[in-house]
Amino acid sequence: MNKYLLIVVIIAIIGVIRVAFITSNKPDNEQQLSTGEKPAIQDNWQQQTVDEIGLTLSYPSDLTFRKEIGDNAGNIRTVAFYIEKGDPNNPEYQLYALYLADKEGSARDLELAKTGMDPASIKEASIDGYSGIEGIANANDPKRHYTTVVLKDGRLFSVSTYPPQPENKEITDRIIETFNFK
Repeated sequence: MNKYLLIVVIIAIIGVIRVAFITSNKPDNEQQLSTGEKPAIQDNWQQQTVDEIGLTLSYPSDLTFRKEIGDNAGNIRTVAFYIEKGDPNNPEYQLYALYLADKEGSARDLELAKTGMDPASIKEASIDGYSGIEGIANANDPKRHYTTVVLKDGRLFSVSTYPPQPENKEITDRIIETFNFK
């Protein structure tokens, strides 16, 4: 029972962290997930490495990158990064990625991540060969967003897109396509 409670708490923490970093603006209309087609990568993209999780990625040069590390006395708990356009408090586009470095994840955690997602939007997904799910989280809430959650080496790694518009999901899909874990 304690393990189940821990998993629920972890998922709740992920949700709270995500909600804390997205705005409360409601998109103009309901949107569905893109078809999963992967557009070609542009030449004018820049590369970034997130050493703490061994990730190299590329993103359009008109976006900004920032990273946040959560640690406890030097031990990394979380690794998060943003790729944004516009005001961070009211972004035109925002990719938010979160890696839970200090918590083990499992297939059960992926199932729990579906809680609060629009069931019709949930489908299998992968990031650089790591399997998981994607869907629209907080489906009936102004803070809804696209999210992809995978298990990377026994840890949860999630990527969220806000505002949840198809063109923003397409940008995120193109960025995820460049993810390369070492």
